[in-house]
Amino acid sequence: MRSIKHIDRINKIHSLINSQKTGTPETFAKQLNLSRRQMYNELEFFKTLNAKIKYCKKKETFYYTSEFEFSFSYALVAISDEESIKISGGHCLNTIMFNVFYER
Repeated sequence: MRSIKHIDRINKIHSLINSQKTGTPETFAKQLNLSRRQMYNELEFFKTLNAKIKYCKKKETFYYTSEFEFSFSYALVAISDEESIKISGGHCLNTIMFNVFYER
């Protein structure tokens, strides 16, 4: 669930910067339910993707200095018990522990 919230936050950050409606750094952080430092850490993530981000004191907003397109999405799909067993439910630790135990 944490990952989904983080993806949603990243999309919100991009949307607010793209529309130049972030407000001051304090306001922006509050909108994201983050501390100011955490908000700047999130902006660093965008900079690793080559986003050029600046802050305008006059307009009180962050903005992209050059065009930046970003899209991050996810899909949740329900699977049957049989499918879960077939793919180990995303867990391989049980298989590893089982093999270690029985290889002795």
